[in-house]
Amino acid sequence: MALLLMFSSCCLVLSAASGYNIDSGFSKDCSTSKKVFVVIKVFDGDTILVNAGGASNHSFKIRFLGIDAFESNQNIYGKQAKDFLTKLALNKTVCIETDIEEKDRYGRTLGYVFLKSVSKDLNKEKNLRKKDLSINEVLVKNGQALLYAFPPNIKYVDRLKESQIYARQNMLGVWEKESYIKETPAQWRHKHPHKKYKK
Repeated sequence: MALLLMFSSCCLVLSAASGYNIDSGFSKDCSTSKKVFVVIKVFDGDTILVNAGGASNHSFKIRFLGIDAFESNQNIYGKQAKDFLTKLALNKTVCIETDIEEKDRYGRTLGYVFLKSVSKDLNKEKNLRKKDLSINEVLVKNGQALLYAFPPNIKYVDRLKESQIYARQNMLGVWEKESYIKETPAQWRHKHPHKKYKK
């Protein structure tokens, strides 16, 4: 699979069951927020578990906003997306930025996840900011996830659209063989509710 930047041994372009009722202090603007979390688990290509650290030590399950990755048992891209996100974010410091709706129907926090601790290798790339790197955009730009936006949570929809156009034009990830998706992750979950990957 052709990707653009090296990250470890792979290439790269560019809310927990307990703690839901805890005041997490999630940000509305990660460019100014000092509240950070550590990614302690990656469930799949669009869902992670973060820990607040400090005295509270609460964990929160985060569902990435504006994107949708393939399920692990849907096709090979599901596992690839999870591996990609794991290499990028596991044990890293992130900021979680919410939109209009902060929770989904499963109680997970809906968020844009910004990487605070970007590696030295990534910092060398002129097209990357040294902090506040949008992981949501990285996943879409690399073809590891699809644009999945629903009002009113559309704060970064234009940037995500640009990222998907880039991935399609450069035949990255899920776009490596075709310029269209025969069955999206959402369509697959609707048809196979009993096979849905448990997050």
